[in-house]
Amino acid sequence: MAEYQQYLEFAIDLAKKAGEMIKDGQAKRFSDDSSLDTKANAIDLVTEVDQAVEAFISKTISEKYPSHKFIGEETYAAEGKMDLTDEFTWIVDPIDGTTNFVHSFPMVGCSIGLAHKKVPVVGVIMMPFMNQLFSARKDGGAFLNEKTPLPLTGRPQPLDSLQECVVSMEWGSDRTKATIDPKLASVARLTGDAAMNGAMVHGIRSTGASTAALVSVAAGGIDLYWDAGPYAWDVCAGIVIVQEAGGFFTGSAEDFEKGDTPIGDIMMNRRYCCIRAIAPSEGESCLEKQKRIIGDLYKIVTPWTNDTMKK
Repeated sequence: MAEYQQYLEFAIDLAKKAGEMIKDGQAKRFSDDSSLDTKANAIDLVTEVDQAVEAFISKTISEKYPSHKFIGEETYAAEGKMDLTDEFTWIVDPIDGTTNFVHSFPMVGCSIGLAHKKVPVVGVIMMPFMNQLFSARKDGGAFLNEKTPLPLTGRPQPLDSLQECVVSMEWGSDRTKATIDPKLASVARLTGDAAMNGAMVHGIRSTGASTAALVSVAAGGIDLYWDAGPYAWDVCAGIVIVQEAGGFFTGSAEDFEKGDTPIGDIMMNRRYCCIRAIAPSEGESCLEKQKRIIGDLYKIVTPWTNDTMKK
């Protein structure tokens, strides 16, 4: 996988430079008359920094690898196209967690992923305000700041049931009743006790950024992440990092039950679930535990969708 290694090194360097741009942009917000634009509504904010960082990443990639394809959040917003082919395709979210960025909440990630033959093979997520860089390539392991292997616990820790999990899920920018009601019902079932037919999980976390949730799963701080609505650029890099850290990544309940949906299709389908590496026990492997716990999750949560997510 020497070829993937060179792409990883390129992406790491690119992410570091983008991270500096993001920090500089945040500093300028408090000294300049920096303009703010909006996307779908006031919850989903996009800044001039978001657009500038993607332009920098796209230009740098096209100069280095002119034959490679590019999918980015801002270019998709402008063109409305997102085609994934077998060709090398960089899939980028310049600032994941733009609302966090606007509110100076540090859970902000720059996500740079590379897919080849519709499979994510390189992933780099820079968390500039946390001074953390997460990186991975296919069959090369996952690392924090290029040196510390993931998960951060060293050996995967035990996890025997959904009840023991800290689960991450997001509220998202779609606040319509059709979306919020299923999410609230799912939170009630996940956190409620046996009298409510609930799982009584250890806790629910919402980071405001898919990248933050994904690297937390890879690192071992969050046990399980479940969401619907993010796009390929939110998860491409994170898929590689989670998988290389020993985690399991899947899609919707239907994709999970089928068990043979290609990861590229899952990435594009906007319905995601992943779980951290788990220590095996006698009679049950890590993968068997991961699938059992995700299966238990899907038995009690209520899925949601909207017109933009329908296949």
